[in-house]
Amino acid sequence: MPSALLPDPPQTVPERSGYTRTSSHGEVMDFLRAVGEVHDRRVHITRFGSTPEGREQPLVIISDPPVSTPEEARALGRPIVFVMANIHAGEVEGKEVCLQLLREAVWGPAPWPLDGVVVLLAPIYNADGNDRFGPKNRPLQQGPSQTGKRESSRGLDLNRDGMKLENLEARNLARLFSEWDPHVFVDLHTTNGSAHGYELTYAPPLSPSTHAELQAAVENEWLPALRARVRERHGFETFDYGNFLSDGPEWFQDAPDAVNGWRTFDHRPRFGTNAFGLRNRISILSEAYAYADFQTRIAATRAFVVEILRYASEQGRRVPELCARADAETASAGGSGELRQHVKAELVSRGDEELLVRGFEKGKDPATGEEWRVAAGPRTKVTVPMFLKFRAAEEVAAPRAYVLGPELAGVAALLRAHGVMVEDLPTGFTGELGLFRLESATRSATPFQGHNERSATWQLAAARVVAPPNSFRVSMRQPLARLIFQLIDPRADDGCLTWNFYDRWLDSGPGTELPLWIEQ
Repeated sequence: MPSALLPDPPQTVPERSGYTRTSSHGEVMDFLRAVGEVHDRRVHITRFGSTPEGREQPLVIISDPPVSTPEEARALGRPIVFVMANIHAGEVEGKEVCLQLLREAVWGPAPWPLDGVVVLLAPIYNADGNDRFGPKNRPLQQGPSQTGKRESSRGLDLNRDGMKLENLEARNLARLFSEWDPHVFVDLHTTNGSAHGYELTYAPPLSPSTHAELQAAVENEWLPALRARVRERHGFETFDYGNFLSDGPEWFQDAPDAVNGWRTFDHRPRFGTNAFGLRNRISILSEAYAYADFQTRIAATRAFVVEILRYASEQGRRVPELCARADAETASAGGSGELRQHVKAELVSRGDEELLVRGFEKGKDPATGEEWRVAAGPRTKVTVPMFLKFRAAEEVAAPRAYVLGPELAGVAALLRAHGVMVEDLPTGFTGELGLFRLESATRSATPFQGHNERSATWQLAAARVVAPPNSFRVSMRQPLARLIFQLIDPRADDGCLTWNFYDRWLDSGPGTELPLWIEQ
């Protein structure tokens, strides 16, 4: 339909409210319905799941020519880019940006080439948390006055569920990953940490077990190009996500005058972008800056996403080809026992670089009286070590396959939920296998996300194993071999062992054999 014949485009809640409010789930759905009534064939509005409280998790597919299924998207041979917002429902900029981009794609001018990339938008992932509005859900953030809560309706952090898939929302997301298999994942957040001088910070996947060529492409090509384009085309400063290392007792503190380093977050795949990187795909974390005003945060996030979509479109077939190459190499190495995987990681410096720092003033939300921080004053530069990357402190050769006893049927189900191919062994399995015999185990004293995290050491021995009927076999000759190792191998640092799947055997004491065997 020619733009002159279209009805007036819908406005987002921040636009209607002078950037004092963010949208409820109902208002997001109203916006999507208004766009749907235009019947633009390039836009397909569907859902990828529902929350425990029954709220829809919408999915918007934008493509020219139009597609509505993963098969149609793959047939185009273009990059498939998945942009997700609102995993933490107090971090709301991405939600509003997704709606803006959808509107611009329909009413024009389209901010990226619609015929160059297939775009999937999930504007409100944590839909239950989004509607738990309150004035204290995002302390110190410069507006809006009320936001949703960080956690899901179960009180759990969805961005710590990248492996165990304990939440319904996370299982819905894993199914989307398996069905659509996007080449690029963009996860939109907001940070309220140290007082730096950037409107937005970003990060690649941080696991040292990520495919090396993919990791290099994100770190050395994508992110530097995006940083330059966002500055030159939109006027925003961006940099690698982190917080200050300072002379104080805590590294996570606002002390611009005592900065002696900059540190990224965590390599473990409980975090969504790290887990997605283990799928041999491009993964990018976006963190708008909470001490900038709400309108600026939206604009900076929009600029970053637009440039990702433009860059992906320019890369064209090189993106799916890179991912396919990583898949093939991972499956080949996994099947031959040559896939190296970290079991311990250490943070390393990228060297000394310039960092922009900027102080803040304390202010008050005029609607609630709650204190917030306002980025203020000139940006200054300090040259400090940049601790932005992890490397393997210890690594092992992953096995060619795993055999799981029937007692680990829940682990087999978890693997399948991630899209891993699992073979049923109804008559069992007999053969020479490696087995894990427990040496020692520890349990964290403080619960985290409802779990007392575990760690253990093992003696690995070879033996003739008789796995009983209804066991399972998981070949590593498949693209998700990296994810498989980090998920189920008891030597990994953030998988099933960490999250209590193996407690029955850990609690039985030293000498206990785990019903998980390996083909070496």
